[in-house]
This record gives sequence, structure tokens and C-alpha cells, in this order.
Amino acid sequence: MKQGIVKRLVVVGIGISLCVGIFLSCTILISKKGIVDGYVINIAGRERMLSQKISKEVFVLNSQDKADFSELDRSLEEFQAGLDSLKYGNKEHGSAPSSDEDITRQLENIGYLWADFRQNVLIFKLSVSALNSNKAFLDEHNKQMLTLSDNIVKSMVAHGLSGQDVDDSGRQRMLTQRMAYHLTRYANKWDAQSYRDFYDSYNLYNETILRFYISAKFKKYPKLFGEIEKTYRFWLEYSPHAAAILANQQTVVDALNEIITQNQKLLSEIEKVVDMYEKESIRTRTYLLNFQLISALILIFLAVYAVTVIKQIRVAFNQIIQKSKTLALSPKSALSKEEISEMMAMEGENELSEISANISQFVKNMGLYNSNKALELSNNITEEITKITNDVAQSLKALNIGDEEKQKILSEISLSEDIAIQTSEELIATSKLLNRLKKSLDVIAKYYDIAQVNGDEEP
Repeated sequence: MKQGIVKRLVVVGIGISLCVGIFLSCTILISKKGIVDGYVINIAGRERMLSQKISKEVFVLNSQDKADFSELDRSLEEFQAGLDSLKYGNKEHGSAPSSDEDITRQLENIGYLWADFRQNVLIFKLSVSALNSNKAFLDEHNKQMLTLSDNIVKSMVAHGLSGQDVDDSGRQRMLTQRMAYHLTRYANKWDAQSYRDFYDSYNLYNETILRFYISAKFKKYPKLFGEIEKTYRFWLEYSPHAAAILANQQTVVDALNEIITQNQKLLSEIEKVVDMYEKESIRTRTYLLNFQLISALILIFLAVYAVTVIKQIRVAFNQIIQKSKTLALSPKSALSKEEISEMMAMEGENELSEISANISQFVKNMGLYNSNKALELSNNITEEITKITNDVAQSLKALNIGDEEKQKILSEISLSEDIAIQTSEELIATSKLLNRLKKSLDVIAKYYDIAQVNGDEEP
């Protein structure tokens, strides 16, 4: 192991913490991104549905005499709100404007198409409202118009007017029905023929009723002219509604044609932006998933590396424990300090090797310390014993005692020479000898005191 155990474990811990943090962060971001992307894609898809719904509502309203625009207005508002949410984000749902320039440009393009599409829908609404109002007037007064025209025919017949005049008045009655038919046909088919046929009938009726009204021969018959005048005045009120229906119907037809064309373009562009949002979501999620995968691989590597380090630590601990057991079971005299130091040595550059080296050095230092200390103690003891021996020998010369007693004291003093020659490794035995020396010195002191007492008594 070339690196310290603690350093390696710290590196593993930091690496695992970073990878776990990245992994969890990516997981949270993916979940959050999935929710936001789901909302955005749902809004974009809803815009596609709303464009179709608006077109459907328009054509349904065109086929009805009474228009209820509440559903259409609601769809218009929802589409605009959805488009604003895509362009500017929605704080409530946590969505932000897209950072993709292509999506931004696509939304701008949809905004332009939507503005034109919406404008034509609003034109359709106004035209249909006016159209329905005019149609309601015609439906309500068409029978009255027909009755007035029929009264003119009956009055001419009653006054015995020419067959041509009767035929012209009878044709007016037919033209009233024909105008209503062609209006209905044009509203349903938007065909140019129905448009021309309506105007032909309209112009012919207008021309005939005006001729009846200004003709001098009809004024000769007050009752007949009264019917003509009544019909003419009602025609002046009735005809603008018929003309307005045709004009509004043309506006409606133009708006519907624009709506059909623009709806296809708008739908196509919305399809593109939905696809772009889906691709952006997949790209972002894939990017985050790659981070997760890399983090997972690094975690696996670190886990394997950590297991390897732990195994090495276990081996090192087992080694040092085994060495300590061997050392503990070995007799003291069986191993020298060098052997103990060598036994405790461990290869490698880690904390356990450093501990082993410190223990070995401690053993060496202890051996050196004990040896030096023992030598120092031995020298001190030798010096002290020599001094004591010399002092005792000098004192014996001065004492007046027998030779036998002197010989006994000297034999006791000779024990000091045995102590002086002990090595530092025999200090334990020296301790016992020192105890014996103490006892001998006590005996010497006893005889010395006796000799002192006898000396004092002789003089």
C-alpha cells in the first residue's frame, strides 16, 4: 500500500458522498423535469386539440340559425393562455420559457399564425351575428312579403288588368320564394351560382316593384295602388336585410375559407413544436441519466476499491495481532531486542506500518535505556561499596578487636566485590545481593558499635 489508510478512506468517503449527491440530484431533477415536461407537452398537445376544436365550433355555428359563442370564446381564451404559458412560462406549474432557440422561434411563428387565425374567427363571429339577425328578420317577415305580393296579384285580377301585368305581379310572388331559397343554398354550399341566382331574383323583384310604384296607370286604381305602395314601402325595409344577408354571408364564407387554410398551417406548426418539446425532454433526461450512470459506475468502483482497502487493513491488523501474540508467548530470554524489533517490523507505507516502526524503535530505545541505566547503577554501586569497604578497613585498624572478629567482618565485606562485577542484565540478582549486603552491613555496624564502646572503656 503506497498511500495511508486514513487518506485512502477519506478519498473513498468523499468520492462516495459526491457520487451519491450527484445521483440523488439527478434523480430529483429527472423527476422534476418529467413533471414540468409533461405539463409543457400536454399544453402543446392541447393547443393542437384546441385549434381543431375552434375550427369545429366555427363550422357548427355556421350551420345553425342561432349562435351561442360561449364555447368558442372559451376555446379561444384557452388557446391564448396555453400559448402564453409556452412562451413565457407558468410559475404555478414551475415551467419556464424554453432556452432552445429553435423552440422560441417556432413559438413566435405560431403566434403570428394564431393572430391571423383568431382575427378571422372574430370576423366570423361578427358576420354570423349580423347574418343571424338578418335571417331572423327575413324568416319572420317572409310570409308577410309573400302575402303583400299575392295581394297585388289578386287586386290586378279584380280590376281586370292585362295578363302581362298579372303575370309580372305573379312572378313577384315567385321571386320572393326564390330569393329565400338561393340565400339558404348559398349559406350551405357557398357556390357562385346560388350567389348570382339570388342577385338576379333580387334585382328583378326590385325592378318590378319600383315599376309598379311609379307607373301612372296603377295610380288610377286607388285600392290597387294602395297594395302596391304598401308592398313597396315594406320592400324598402325588407330588401336591406336581404342584401345584408348576402354581404355578411360572403364575409362568413371568406372567413371560413381563411380559417380552413390557416387551421392547417397552424396545426402543422403546432405539431412541429410538440415534437420539438418531446425531443428536448428526451435529450435533457438522457443527459441526466448519463450522469446517473456515470455516478453509479464510480460508486461501484469505489465500493470495490473500499472492499480492497478493508481487506488490506484486515490483513495488516491480523499480521500485527499475530506478531503481538508470538511476542507475548515467547520467553523473555528467548528473544533479543533486535529480534523483537525485527519481528514487529511491517512492510508498506501506512499507519499500521508506522505504528509497527514506532513499537520497534520503542523496544530499541528501551533496551538502550535499560542497558545504560544498569551500567550507571552498577558503577555507582561499585563506587559506593568500594568507599564503604575502604572506610570499614581503615576503621578496623583503629579498633581494638580480635583477629577472628576482624576476619569475619572482612569476609562479609568481600560480598561487595561480587556485586560490583554484575552486568546490567543481572540487576535482579544484584537486588538480592544488595539485600544480603544490607544484612552484612547491619552486622558490620553492630560490631563497629561494639568496638567503639570497648575502645571508649579502655582508656
